[in-house]
Amino acid sequence: MIKKWIVLFLLGITILANAQNNKVQGQWLLTKARVKGKVVQPYQTVEFRKDGKLMAMGMEMATWKFDANKKQIVLKSKRNKNFNGGMKIVSLSAEQMVLKKGADTYTYSRVEPDKIKQDNEKSGLVGLWSLSGTEYPCAFLKLDLPQDFALVRVAFGETDRASGNWIFSPKDQTIIFVGFSELLRGKVKLTDLKKDEFSLQLADRTLQAKRVKPAPIERLTFKEDDFPEEPDEQSQARLPWKDFDGMVQFLSKVKAVHYSVGQLLPKLNVLAYPTKHLAKVQADVQKPSVRFTNLSVSEGNTSQYSEKVLNEMSSDEFHFFPLEDFWQYSVVGNEKLTVPAGTFDCTVVEAVDGDKKFKLWMINDKPGIYAKIIREETDPFGKVNYSAEELEQIDYLK
Repeated sequence: MIKKWIVLFLLGITILANAQNNKVQGQWLLTKARVKGKVVQPYQTVEFRKDGKLMAMGMEMATWKFDANKKQIVLKSKRNKNFNGGMKIVSLSAEQMVLKKGADTYTYSRVEPDKIKQDNEKSGLVGLWSLSGTEYPCAFLKLDLPQDFALVRVAFGETDRASGNWIFSPKDQTIIFVGFSELLRGKVKLTDLKKDEFSLQLADRTLQAKRVKPAPIERLTFKEDDFPEEPDEQSQARLPWKDFDGMVQFLSKVKAVHYSVGQLLPKLNVLAYPTKHLAKVQADVQKPSVRFTNLSVSEGNTSQYSEKVLNEMSSDEFHFFPLEDFWQYSVVGNEKLTVPAGTFDCTVVEAVDGDKKFKLWMINDKPGIYAKIIREETDPFGKVNYSAEELEQIDYLK
């Protein structure tokens, strides 16, 4: 009889241990931690896997085991000794778990992937958004299903990228950002939610988000082998800028040329515009000569990056001025192109310079001024450098 009672007791302990073990298994979101008397909200996900591994940030951080006798989770880690030891289970339910180690306590909420996907899908937030208020001239937030997000911020010569997971709560209209972004981390209040815009209330600022509607981006698919080694007479004859003196005469009336510069963010398939291109023009009909001083304008700062000069000694290389002359190019046709500065009749040229590809819209009656320039290059590591310049304004001398 006593043996039977002992067997039943041990069986009960085993069943209870298995039940508690099953409750612990799965993904959890660390929402609050009291460490050394200080309360923080990490909003970091962890997974207690069935195979006994504790995963965080995609890495195995420790092994875990449920100790039924002491009602604690025992961790062992070679990666971080601070993980080692027992964490007492203060409370454990289907939705929440509170653990204690010494005087420190950790509060977790159960992560339910199916519910997250459902709430995110119904939120109306899935897609690409431009953000203002980030201290960068250009910023984009991409929210994907089931729960991935990407944040890309662009300034002149600098691109900052961060990624992670997002969890929308329809109950309190918040988004929890889990990842390595310094800007978007933890629970963020969502306000002014409309079809194509919303606001994010951060502790120190408000970010305005506007939906980015997909727009086709023309990629340059031709290659060097598609062109003859040298231009033939027929191609040269089709170029619109044939008269050096006529170019100087026209540009003598121009003070400056303004271009917007779009930089491709390949993973988002969108153009960012962190900078503008300002070309100051000086033309002397008497010499004759033309000087283009090229400036980059970003966030109110202006810096010179090049200077192009054309005179009688170099007048045989003026066909693409102020760009360098191309040896390998093809005139592909004529096009009436509309850009911010207006609508222009253009000759369209495709060209290559080594690994660099170009597509040019040369304004027929404005020699030296392009309506649009596309540049594309893939470096040896597979990184794509793509930009599109569009004519914004021509300043004429009074």
